Amino acid sequence: MSNIISMLDVANTRLSDLYPNKHSNITALDIDAVYGRNILSVDADAKTSKGVQLGYLTGILYLSPSDQFTKVNLCPFASAGCRSACLFSAGRGRFYSVTRARVIKTIALLSDSNRFMQALVKSIKSIEKKAKRLGLIPTIRLNGTSDLNWSKYNLKDSTEHIDIFEYFRNIQFYDYTKRPNAVKNNHAKNYYLTFSDSGTNDKYIAQQPHGINIATVFLTKELPDIWNGKRVIDGDKSDLRFLDPYNVIVGLKAKGMAKGTFNSFVKDNRK
Repeated sequence: MSNIISMLDVANTRLSDLYPNKHSNITALDIDAVYGRNILSVDADAKTSKGVQLGYLTGILYLSPSDQFTKVNLCPFASAGCRSACLFSAGRGRFYSVTRARVIKTIALLSDSNRFMQALVKSIKSIEKKAKRLGLIPTIRLNGTSDLNWSKYNLKDSTEHIDIFEYFRNIQFYDYTKRPNAVKNNHAKNYYLTFSDSGTNDKYIAQQPHGINIATVFLTKELPDIWNGKRVIDGDKSDLRFLDPYNVIVGLKAKGMAKGTFNSFVKDNRK
């Protein structure tokens, strides 16, 4: 209980500072309510909605990024440029109610991962049913605004160790990651990872397995044809990274707080 209280204090202080005229304190009751409802957003942004046209229904888990609202870093390899331009501020993420809901889900995960994973299982099953009803293929992104190793979160309703990817072995999962060894250590055949350029991780980019795609954020939507010797594709045409060709740069236009600025994270492609 003391751990939850500590996280609530940090989160409420931060939210109150950012939204002084809107914030309503998050309580333990708010956290408890998470475990009984759907915690995935389904086609909640323009980019994932494009996947419907390709026959896919996408469910995304949005948490609070890095250690912005808690003292636990959910994006351990985020650079300063990445943190300042985080997608957490893009689209619906700029609204207080959305931010508050994501913070609540984050504290729910950190305070009781077992119950959270049970809620996640129910949410994915719900998306499976919806996709079947609509004649679509379900896909899941667990790190919509985080960079966690989900293989570490065990499902307790099994007599043996089983992770979320094995539990839903017939569903395609995918994510972006900056964790250096995430791609190399990923043994789930249904979990596709795209490595992200943070602006300060060139060493780790060079260490990625051959053919792995690198997501790179550019200042303008007019993407270069070639970047760092690799062909650039438009990553904003859809969010379905597992459909991308191999060994390319996945070009993404700067969004949210990243718009109009460039640094090591947001590349200046105007030349």
